[in-house]
Amino acid sequence: MKAADAMVRPLVTVGPRDFARHAGGLMDDFGLTMLPVADQGVFLGVVTRTDVARGKEGVQAPLVQQVMSQPVLVATRDTPAATLFDAMTRYEVLCVPVLDDGHIAGVVTRLSVLRLISRNTAQPHVEADRAAVHG
Repeated sequence: MKAADAMVRPLVTVGPRDFARHAGGLMDDFGLTMLPVADQGVFLGVVTRTDVARGKEGVQAPLVQQVMSQPVLVATRDTPAATLFDAMTRYEVLCVPVLDDGHIAGVVTRLSVLRLISRNTAQPHVEADRAAVHG
């Protein structure tokens, strides 16, 4: 099981020159805790609700590039899902961008990894139950 198997799309992103309050509004609208920051598709970092709130304390109308987090935990499509889940748990990260040659391919959430693992571990039991019933 790889990160690509748990990856979520479509993806909402913001640019570095967007206003932080715009990023906060998008997170509110879509129920997200973070947004990937990209410039012409190239991944630059992430902006979180905490980043946006912290930005309100300083500059009058901060840009995403002024408040975003970097470096951040990222994955590739081939990152093992279990390894990624362990890292997400260890670093208390809810969502990780998946990169493909420096571009954002999607995101993986803890929930999407748990669903993948649950689906794949439940499958052998379903097959065994079917064999027992039809056997």
